[in-house]
This record gives sequence, structure tokens and C-alpha cells, in this order.
Amino acid sequence: MTTFIDHIIIAVRDLEKAAADFALMLGRSPSWRGTHPDYGSANILFRLDNAYVELLAADSTSDKGGWGADMVNSHIDAKGESIAAVIFGTDDADAFVQHARAKGVEITDPQAGHGVDSRTGAKRTWRNMFWPREAARGLFGFCIHHDDPEALPMAAITGDGYCAGLDHVVLQTRDASAAKDFYGEKLGIRLALEQSKPEWGGEMLFFRCNHMSLEVIANDKTPEEDHWWGLALKTDNIEAAHARMADAGISTSEVCAGRKPDTKVMTVKSHCFAVPTLIIEHL
Repeated sequence: MTTFIDHIIIAVRDLEKAAADFALMLGRSPSWRGTHPDYGSANILFRLDNAYVELLAADSTSDKGGWGADMVNSHIDAKGESIAAVIFGTDDADAFVQHARAKGVEITDPQAGHGVDSRTGAKRTWRNMFWPREAARGLFGFCIHHDDPEALPMAAITGDGYCAGLDHVVLQTRDASAAKDFYGEKLGIRLALEQSKPEWGGEMLFFRCNHMSLEVIANDKTPEEDHWWGLALKTDNIEAAHARMADAGISTSEVCAGRKPDTKVMTVKSHCFAVPTLIIEHL
């Protein structure tokens, strides 16, 4: 069994505006546009090299509602447009359920789901396995098994210095031990590094999967419930990315040396909702 980060869900109010802003920032066009009739939500997806980003909104064309719409609306009311969930993936749903239950997670049986691209009619199918929020210290989440991972096209490149993939996503917590137990032992993700860095925010854990990191920062100033804080996106040419974003009217910092040796970074200050966003180039 392999567990990895499959996608990141960002809750947004205006799906079309959010997608236009995000496409400008990424230098890529959307991979998918669809709705979830059973969930009351609509989404636009951007598939990158190692995961995809899902912009998720309540479906304005539906009057039925559903748990997807409820989740988005309650998240935005509480935290604004920001990361609502990090969704994990597996290549073996049955093995994942067996492992999680053996580790004490009250996880559902795999539940079938499907989506249709509203532009092309293309279809995707998957199975979701949900755990209760209290298992992840208040965070909504689940694991997904895609029946055909290649059914989601890559996000087409539209500009120089485009964002190639996800580098890391940051989780803030009060309890490093609970994070090690849930993400390491119960979900089965490899803990690659643990270190104390008070100057960077506290105790730090780095879980590695599918060429990216789940970065956990633990300190006693974090709220009682865990919080998805921000993300970093990889580019092969940060100077070109900086120039492209400036031309598009996107506000960023200047390019500078990163904390990690042999990296350059810049911070994106607009077109990324309330999600602290870093662009990084590994030299």
C-alpha cells in the first residue's frame, strides 16, 4: 500500500473568478470543470506534475444542496477562501482501509463517486474513504482511489515560468505527537525528518510522498484544532515566473535565496485567495 497527497481543496465563493486568478498565477489552464450533483458543489481542477489543486464552490445552479456545499460554505464563513482540505490518495483502497482500521481509525468502506467534465463530457470515477474530523484534530479529510488516474488531463501550460508541481503544504498544530501518529502510523506516510526550529515556528516534521512534503509546524500558539496554513509551488524558472506574474498584474515579493540551500523563492501576494503561497525553484 502506498499513501500519497492526491489533491488540495481550496474553498472559494466565485468559482469562475477564482479559476481565472489561479490560472494566471500558475501559468496553466484548467484541466477539468464539473459539478457534484449529489454533493451540491462545483469544481475546477488543475492537474500538476505530482498532484492536483481543486477549487471548490457551492453549485450556484443547484437548489438541492448537499454535504459538499455545506462544507464549503461553513469553511468560508469560519476561515475565508483558503485551504479546506488536503486529500490523500492510495493505489489500493481495500489495503488502505484494512491498514487504517488496524491502526484504530474509524474509516468508512470505499464509497463510489463520479464526475463529468461539463466542457467535454469526459468521465472520471473514484472511491472515497472518510474518517471523522476528530481523527485528524478537527480537519475534514478522506482518502481517494482513482479508477483511472490518467482520466484527469494535465493542466495545459500557458506561460513561461509556469508552476510545475506542488513542493509542500503546511499544517499547523499544537500536537506534534498526534501528527506523527495520524499521518505517519495511521495513514502510512513516511516521516523523513523531525527537527526543532524555534526560529521557523517550533517543532517541525517533514513527511515525504510523491515528490513533495507535508510540512507540519507544531507550537503552543496554534489554535486547538489543526489548521492547513499554506503551500509552495515548484517552478523550473523563477525569474521567468516573476516576470510573467508582474506582466499579469499579480503582486509578488522579489526573488531571493530560500531557507533550503540551493533554492530561490518568492511570495505570491495576490490571485491566491487567503492561502499563503510560495514559489520555489530548486537549483
